[in-house]
Amino acid sequence: MSGMLSLPTELLQEIGAEAADKTLRLVCKQINFALEPQILSEITLSSTHFSSQIESLVTTEPKPTSASKYATKLRIGPLCPSLQQNGVTSLEEEAKIRSFLVPAIGSLVGVRQILWDFDQTGPEWSTLLVLDALASLPFLEDLHLSVLSPPDFPVQFQRLLNLKKFTLTSDSSNRTTVIRTVAGLIGCNQPELTSLTIVDDGYHSDGYKPTFQDYLAETSSSVCLKITHLNLSGLVVKFDASALRHLRSLISLTIVDIFSPYDETTEYQGPDFFAQKIWSTLQSEKIHLQELVTDDAQPALIEYLTSFSGLRRLRLTWTSSYRTPPWVYNRLAIHFYEQGLPNHISFLESLEVRSSYEGKWCFGNHCSNVIKKGTRLTLLELSINSEDIPRGEEEVRDYAKSLSPTRENAIWSLLDICATLPMLRSLTMRSASPEYSRGSKCGSGASMHHARMRVWIAQNLERYGPITPNHVFHVSALWSEYAVRRDDLGANLGYRPIARIEEDDWF
Repeated sequence: MSGMLSLPTELLQEIGAEAADKTLRLVCKQINFALEPQILSEITLSSTHFSSQIESLVTTEPKPTSASKYATKLRIGPLCPSLQQNGVTSLEEEAKIRSFLVPAIGSLVGVRQILWDFDQTGPEWSTLLVLDALASLPFLEDLHLSVLSPPDFPVQFQRLLNLKKFTLTSDSSNRTTVIRTVAGLIGCNQPELTSLTIVDDGYHSDGYKPTFQDYLAETSSSVCLKITHLNLSGLVVKFDASALRHLRSLISLTIVDIFSPYDETTEYQGPDFFAQKIWSTLQSEKIHLQELVTDDAQPALIEYLTSFSGLRRLRLTWTSSYRTPPWVYNRLAIHFYEQGLPNHISFLESLEVRSSYEGKWCFGNHCSNVIKKGTRLTLLELSINSEDIPRGEEEVRDYAKSLSPTRENAIWSLLDICATLPMLRSLTMRSASPEYSRGSKCGSGASMHHARMRVWIAQNLERYGPITPNHVFHVSALWSEYAVRRDDLGANLGYRPIARIEEDDWF
């Protein structure tokens, strides 16, 4: 299809002129039949064309429309109708929206997921009409609310019964309203709710940080949620009895930006202490996860990982505070690779360890043996220590020519190991901040180091060999994607850059 679309318009017209009308109509019909379900699976209602969009959904013939047949996801932007020059919605515009809004959304009977940018810019009546429409959708099970500024009128989300998944992303400083609204929604959907995501990105100017318990305040004491997937960010989290009763079925946990990474040098029992209690509680209650994402690398986490086996996905997004001494940082890494990871490596399908600073959290000889056992891995992401690779074109060239290299090349060693992992499809190599930048108030040194690492990793990748039939996985490294390709002359297989990764996607 991409090859056909790349042809000049004139050539496409010539091809059409040569084909019989019946054949051309048949081809177009088949293309439409194949692509329409995919194109119309997601519908977006934006404030720019809001009234015309909902009118089209209602008036399009024949019925049922293609949108009503194929749409499974609906995005709703801010409910702000077009304004006249005086800043007021025209009566005609308002009448059209009032007339078409409920039947338009209600016609999308196959929608299972709603993504709503929920704010106070729209009038109260439009928000209430959307709720009327959403409450009528028979298969709605997944609601994503993105809240910047909640409306100043009550919104009865309790009408949306039988949700199985709920996601809140909030940048609002008016937390009381958000918490009260969401707590009511969570309470009314028990016990069908199995997936819960709460991300609080707002600024805590008043010093108050919301807690997980705040959002559970409306749940009945006689009924327990059966949460299997929990994602919490920006909250204070305690797995006490009030929370734990809802988590007996938990298999997937994401907790980030909740507490600082472990630091043995402090006796402060704030969020760090709560984090320790989370891992010890999961261990004592024998809650064995299948998926875990966290930015909290501390001894209690390693002890929890040591207590069971069977993780399928493990992602450590941050491994050290800038306050943590290097010897503590490295000792914890060794404990992870020698004690925590071995219990799970043969079950893992995805392993991501993003090292904060260069050291033992990075890939090297100290962890190569355990990585070799990841025979079910389809995705692997590890950091590279600049001290463990040749640096610069001359060093890399000399290493590649040497029959018995005297120094380590962590990149080549990792590629060798990955070629033995039968399920691997994607390898990501990251840089880590240099140890000398730990605690630095200026990030320029670390930024320059990452820029140099980008060049060094590319040089080592492109010199790597020999390439075998097992090197079928793609490699991502510092804003570039690589795959096995021949050189410009059609010879010499090697890893060649095939795409540049957008900076937002990389982070």
